[in-house]
Amino acid sequence: MKDDQPTTPDDAPDDFASQADQAEMGLIAEFWDFLIHNKKWWLTPIILVLLAMGALIILSGTAAAPFIYTLW
Repeated sequence: MKDDQPTTPDDAPDDFASQADQAEMGLIAEFWDFLIHNKKWWLTPIILVLLAMGALIILSGTAAAPFIYTLW
């Protein structure tokens, strides 16, 4: 057994408390972390298309609408 591993549960550091003390990640950072660790790269184009469509819908109600309609 290695010396750096705890032998009893009392010797183990409290991982839950140390993680609770860390700063929260933002939505984009958490999504990026999810993509990297779970290898879900196929979600990236879906999310980008949904964001682009949402931006077009929001901008269609503003003064930029005449410029957006020429894109279609």
